[in-house]
Amino acid sequence: MFGISVAMPLSEARNLRMRNKLNTYYPLRKRPLVADASLKKLHTLFLSIFIVFALSNCATVGPPSVQNDRVQYNEAIVRTNDEQLLLNLVRLRYRDSPFFLSVQNVTSRYTVNYNGNVRDVTGAGTLTLGGSLTESPTVVYRPVSGEQFIRELLSPIPPENIALLAQSGWSIERILLLCVQGLNNLFNAPSASGPTPGIAPLYEEFSEFASTLRLLQRTRSVEIATSENGDAILRIFPNDSLSDEIRQIKATLQMDETSNELILNQVRQYDGPWMRTRSPIGVMQFIAQSIEVPQEHYNLGIVTDTVDTNGERFNWDRVTGRVVTISSQKEKPEGAFLSVPYRDWWFYIPDSDLNSKTTFSLLSMLISMQSGRIENTGVINTISLD
Repeated sequence: MFGISVAMPLSEARNLRMRNKLNTYYPLRKRPLVADASLKKLHTLFLSIFIVFALSNCATVGPPSVQNDRVQYNEAIVRTNDEQLLLNLVRLRYRDSPFFLSVQNVTSRYTVNYNGNVRDVTGAGTLTLGGSLTESPTVVYRPVSGEQFIRELLSPIPPENIALLAQSGWSIERILLLCVQGLNNLFNAPSASGPTPGIAPLYEEFSEFASTLRLLQRTRSVEIATSENGDAILRIFPNDSLSDEIRQIKATLQMDETSNELILNQVRQYDGPWMRTRSPIGVMQFIAQSIEVPQEHYNLGIVTDTVDTNGERFNWDRVTGRVVTISSQKEKPEGAFLSVPYRDWWFYIPDSDLNSKTTFSLLSMLISMQSGRIENTGVINTISLD
């Protein structure tokens, strides 16, 4: 018998005997240690990313969402209210019916969804993570209508409101031209408080009177207040530099030279001073006369054409141009403060027309002051924008 002998270094033989002995008492595990460690690390990574993702999205839904969305909703409501008011002014110029729709409530609900999973295939980990943020706004509209609302729109503006506006810094000239249609023997286009008249109105003397009062107001030489029974009081304070203007005002109002106060009755008198104010809808009608009507609409006969004593078309800018102008053009205007389409034309107020913007702001305030106390019982329309 032949045998084969293999020589082995002493150190290697000793290591081999040691490994055999260890395997006898401590058998090796047969599961992949490396794969277990990788999976554990993947789970830890997934959990960390998920927490960070959730916390970051919660942060965006919290206070930052209020900061962003509140301003956006505020701007949208203000702008659409102004556009609605401009649209109703245009409707009045065309003798169409105005209509008001108020935003009663806006509710916005946010829903945050998260999902994710971890897979381990042949030792290779796969991480899937996702999420979504959904906003569901609900807007509640209410038609502004009813007998009480119509009465408030048709009721004369109280003298106390005129006094309050004048004392708050508004131009007394702008207030009088918009809100007053008659004072003693001065008439401020009273026919313009209704549908566009066919004959040019009286307005020249009142316009000059209002301009002179504005001059006195700038020097704090005139004031409008109200009596206990609600009548308007015109107070004039002596000013040597404006003595001629003060004499002119007193002569126009038939005041005594020594008197500096005049109480104006709310009802027109046969004998005695009086002041007749417009209603909010009358102020709207007055402003509507300032609309620049396209020639083709005159040709179609869908809008009233006012003429003067010579039978020529009357330019309403003579009456309203000192406080407001509403322009028109075929294409949508650029850089407009407000613009609305109507009868295939665009009607607008340029953003640079500060005079008209001021009047528009005053009109909004007048309507709010007159109708703010109304409890509307109209039908509520709720629209969900999911």
